[in-house]
Amino acid sequence: MSRERDRQDDRSSSKSLRSHDYLIKLRGIPYSSNKDDIKKFLYPCRIDTIHLFNNRVGSSGECLVDLESETDVKDALRKTNQFIGNRYIEIFRTTIHEYNFFIKHKGMISWREPVIRMNGLPYSCTMADVQNFFKDIAIARNGIYITRDMTDNALGGGYVAFVTMDSAYKAIDMYDQKHIQHRYIQLSPSTYDEAKKTITNDAYLNGKRFAGENDDEDKNKNNRRNNRSRQRSRSTSRNRRYRPVEHRHSPSISSRSRSRPQSESTNQQSHDDSRRRSRSRSPIRRSSHTSIHNGEYLVKMRGMPYTVVENDIREFFPSSCQPVHIEIINDRRTNRPNGDAHIYFNTMDAVNEAVKNDRKYMGSRYVEIYFDSQCLSSSDQRRSKSNDSSHRSSRSPSQTKNDENSRSRSGSEDKII
Repeated sequence: MSRERDRQDDRSSSKSLRSHDYLIKLRGIPYSSNKDDIKKFLYPCRIDTIHLFNNRVGSSGECLVDLESETDVKDALRKTNQFIGNRYIEIFRTTIHEYNFFIKHKGMISWREPVIRMNGLPYSCTMADVQNFFKDIAIARNGIYITRDMTDNALGGGYVAFVTMDSAYKAIDMYDQKHIQHRYIQLSPSTYDEAKKTITNDAYLNGKRFAGENDDEDKNKNNRRNNRSRQRSRSTSRNRRYRPVEHRHSPSISSRSRSRPQSESTNQQSHDDSRRRSRSRSPIRRSSHTSIHNGEYLVKMRGMPYTVVENDIREFFPSSCQPVHIEIINDRRTNRPNGDAHIYFNTMDAVNEAVKNDRKYMGSRYVEIYFDSQCLSSSDQRRSKSNDSSHRSSRSPSQTKNDENSRSRSGSEDKII
């Protein structure tokens, strides 16, 4: 009895230490098939172990079989394209790396293209780092893609395409959860289509960002426009349905009395429109600049780097002509510096010294400087002018006509008297 137990222990230990040298894969098996169906199909091949998961809902339709010899493998490969039930079966020889992947995912994933998705890449990762990460595994030509932003920093994702599926299984089996620099990398199976979609989408988004456009803002604007148009169409349809019946006026009512309320309404509407125009022309809504002291001189700068800050501009000018106030102009779309700035000085001598720095380099770009005359010799003057113009615009043409009519009426009355 003890000898039989020792033999059984030796067999079990040999199975646990098996290197799976005679391993094959069956693809396309019916979801209702079991191990007996596999044995009947592969007969007379000698089978050691059948690795089949009964996942009818999410099964990949594949199973792995350990055979006992090389002749059994050859006999099994001859049975490819034969049928189990109404489905033909494909048979391939496979490796220990694919076996580990199959057991890890319990036969739920059917991976057929040698593309791997990488997550967790460092921001300073390069293609050379990816090549060194996979070491001796053959990578396809131009088979590395790292997702980057406009500043050429890696965003943590990427794709690698290998030459064969055996190389892909080996890579995902050996280097999953390994480290590049200080970060561990997560590897998962992918496809060529997924990689192409990611590449084209990244190129599109980076192009939009470079042009200063924002997808979210465009979508929100379009949604608002669509909502407004829908509301208008609904309101018009309701007004058409529930339009009140117009009563005919009696002939005793004169045409003047009929036209009088209409003229009053038009005058009131034109008055409201003029008030809206005067509000839109007010300097408070129009200008976004901060308050500036009186008597300052404006010098304009153009061609500065986009990363410029106020301290860079102060260091650009010598100590003899330091500006009093600096205003960096931002782009309306991106809200980032566009390379222009408005510089304010107290004296004309400081302006002359500042203009001498024209065509001088700031970093790698030369800067153009030109004097634009006295800026708001008094800032209050501009505000007063804008207030006068808004006050004038607030008076509608209808009001002026009414004033002229009232004057003419008063003059005629005086003549009658």
